Amino acid sequence: MLLILTVLILLCSLILLLIRRDRRCTLIALTCVSLFIFIFSILTYIAKKGGIGSSVSWMLYASDRIRVWFQYRVVTLETLGFITALGRYTFPLLLVLTCLDMAYFDSALWMKKHFWLLFIIPAIIFTCYIPSLFRYLMNLNQGLLRFLVNFSRLYVYGYVILALAVIVREYFSITLYFFKRRFIFKSLIPAALALIFAMYAMQDPAQIYLFYHNEYMFLLGLWYLSPYFSPLLYTVVLFGSIASGIAGFISLLRYVRINIDERNEEITLKRNASLASKGVSMFIHGTKNELLAMSILLRRISVRHPEDEDILKACELSRQLNERLEELHLAARNRAATLSLCELTPVIESARERTCARYPDAEIRISGTDGLYVLADSGSLKEAIANILINAVEASRDAGSSDPVLLEYRPERLWISIKISDSGKGLGKKQLRQIYQPFYSSKNSSQNWGMGMYYTLNCVKAHLGSIKYEKRPEGGSSFIILLPRTGRPLTRGE
Repeated sequence: MLLILTVLILLCSLILLLIRRDRRCTLIALTCVSLFIFIFSILTYIAKKGGIGSSVSWMLYASDRIRVWFQYRVVTLETLGFITALGRYTFPLLLVLTCLDMAYFDSALWMKKHFWLLFIIPAIIFTCYIPSLFRYLMNLNQGLLRFLVNFSRLYVYGYVILALAVIVREYFSITLYFFKRRFIFKSLIPAALALIFAMYAMQDPAQIYLFYHNEYMFLLGLWYLSPYFSPLLYTVVLFGSIASGIAGFISLLRYVRINIDERNEEITLKRNASLASKGVSMFIHGTKNELLAMSILLRRISVRHPEDEDILKACELSRQLNERLEELHLAARNRAATLSLCELTPVIESARERTCARYPDAEIRISGTDGLYVLADSGSLKEAIANILINAVEASRDAGSSDPVLLEYRPERLWISIKISDSGKGLGKKQLRQIYQPFYSSKNSSQNWGMGMYYTLNCVKAHLGSIKYEKRPEGGSSFIILLPRTGRPLTRGE
């Protein structure tokens, strides 16, 4: 079972790397490869050494035929010991690097900046376990054996504990619930791998090198041969390793599925965006002249009848339709933004004013951290935020709620989060899949073209950010815009 789970974890990590070739996926894949190398060498050693019962054999190999295959592989002790050393001393290092890649608190950022320091100890230890050098050191001084075994064990478990500490510290450093929830399942991947490794990391390569030559190394043994283990402890260790393997496989499988869904969604949006651009151009070409002619005619009529409220309303509606038509044209054709350093608070206020111009009685409560700066096209970012605010106001009204729309902006790790919350009915899974599609709208209104969220998504991506959605526990929806965080501009004299 352990062997099968390890193989499945390895396959999932390689599939993930094929889907998304970035640093994090590369580190996860390398960590899984090193774990597989270590477990494979350990299972080979256990099969050749023998002395295990049928239940332990089933938990490790899943079948006696597989165990026999391992048992009769032609491999020297030096080769097997070197393979074990390769897996045992690369896994803790890769595990720490993987966990650091997920962390953004100050100490983690410092360690990432000076990551080369983490390579010093494992490089020294692994060099000592190269077969020819290992034989030379043992012949030079027998006292080095105990020191090397104890020091390497200290490194192995020390790095594993450091990796888990980084995960725990990062979790408690996160203040936004959305990030906490996303981080939990991501952190399960290295946590599960660490637990599997820790249960078998007592196996020192020196035990394999000196299997027939040193009584101390023979007696050190593996946990499965320990005379102090009771049947209960055997059960706990075996089921613990299997449970960790299942947890690691499920976490990786979920991570792979999320990345596949995001990739498919991005491909679909790009295809629809191309179709939308052509459709909008044809639509605007066919209606813009007619709308302008109608606007001129209404203005002439309003001059003759300045007190007729219906005519004045028609003029205002015509003006709004022309504005929406220009916004539609911009949403379909805009592919890039000219970014410059700007303060976020004025952009937020402009978006609120834009929303209140459409809904004068809307109540929008804003709270945030002043002095935050982003690289942005302030005009397009204002429109993107205003689109979500307008949707939030309309969603709350449609649900019959009088609660205010909440907008909160603050720094969160390397990002600035802009969270907009309403008291509406929320969105179903089908609506979430369609909400960013061009020309999709769940509203029955002549003022909605179904391009607002499509434009917002394009704008945020042009700002190197992303949009997330979550349901509020008390009811309603929250959209979170994440923008890269940057520093304030330098003032004269700094």
